[in-house]
Amino acid sequence: MPEPPEETPTEYGFVLYFRSFGPLVYNGNGSIDVSRSPVVTVVLPTLRREILWTVGEVHFLPTLSLPEGKRLQNIVRAFSRWLKEKNKIYDQSPKVVSPFAYYIEGSAKNRGDIYALPSGLEHLERGGYVISHGDNEFVVDRVCRQLRLRGINSGSADGR
Repeated sequence: MPEPPEETPTEYGFVLYFRSFGPLVYNGNGSIDVSRSPVVTVVLPTLRREILWTVGEVHFLPTLSLPEGKRLQNIVRAFSRWLKEKNKIYDQSPKVVSPFAYYIEGSAKNRGDIYALPSGLEHLERGGYVISHGDNEFVVDRVCRQLRLRGINSGSADGR
């Protein structure tokens, strides 16, 4: 990119701020309004309970006016093309048989298509499972119980 975004670390990944696309817009409580600010949020995958890998996520949330909106849409399209070059490991369509669908658990099954980067594909090939980053402890406990019924150790008893 001619002008790379500014990267700010967050608890779960980072935020990319495209300063040349416009200023940050704040909500009344002082938080950034991600729907009106030129930002993209990235949630990095993490390992939970030794066997559950969370799906990484990229959120293009702003609805910017022209010309900045068009520039951001160009980035969205370029990212989409790049992503489609990766291994699609899950397709929600009932007409498509995904070879890794067995390993998709929790709400990740409802998130749409899932593509794997090399580290995620390696995790799956070793027999790891995938959940959504947003799955709470109740969902993770349920998934772990289901995995134990399959004879799979899903981590320590205390859930760490």
